[in-house]
Amino acid sequence: MANVLAVLLSILLVLIFLGWRIRAVFRTIRRVHRAEGVGDKLDAVARHFPNDPVDEAISRAGSERPAQQSLTRLTFRTTPGLLVLIAIAFFNVLNISFFQPELMPDDKVFPGLEAETILWIKLSLVGLVIYTLVFHLVNTVTIDGTELVTTGWLFQRRYFDLTKLTKISLRHHGTYVLRFSDGKTARILKYVTGHDEMVQALENALAANQESACRNFPKSKRSAAG
Repeated sequence: MANVLAVLLSILLVLIFLGWRIRAVFRTIRRVHRAEGVGDKLDAVARHFPNDPVDEAISRAGSERPAQQSLTRLTFRTTPGLLVLIAIAFFNVLNISFFQPELMPDDKVFPGLEAETILWIKLSLVGLVIYTLVFHLVNTVTIDGTELVTTGWLFQRRYFDLTKLTKISLRHHGTYVLRFSDGKTARILKYVTGHDEMVQALENALAANQESACRNFPKSKRSAAG
């Protein structure tokens, strides 16, 4: 009798697990269908795979620190937690590639490739991690009144007018996407010091723009919400 109950319980747990995964797949399909742009659709697919809670917690470490303030300017920098994760990734890639390659043998990871090609792949991976670390070390986001300044992937400064902010969305991988009425799009890292201050400032700008748009809309065409 105990064996029968154990089998039935196992079958029930398997059915529950399958139902949970099938439900998750259908939810992902609905999100992808509702998403408008290619970026939103890719983000909807990515949300099917949850972020690692440990990595998320480490990346957020330091986000409670206040933003650097100078007169009316607020400056936000990459959190120490994310910098530590990137530094660990750098040492791991360097170690596996050159110091302890037996941990991931080339003939298994890169079957059929020549030694020179494998070397270039490893150097490219190390270079990519170094670039990522340097970028996040120098990356800043500043808000000064209605001006938003971000750091581009080529380390250039990008300027945005917050009075034209129309939408804020959060990508699954930890980036805020800001859309503006002049067609510009800003991408801001979620894992920054003074995170809550930054989000509050952006939400205040968005709310002010929406209120202004509603106030300026013809009265005969305003909705009840406006």
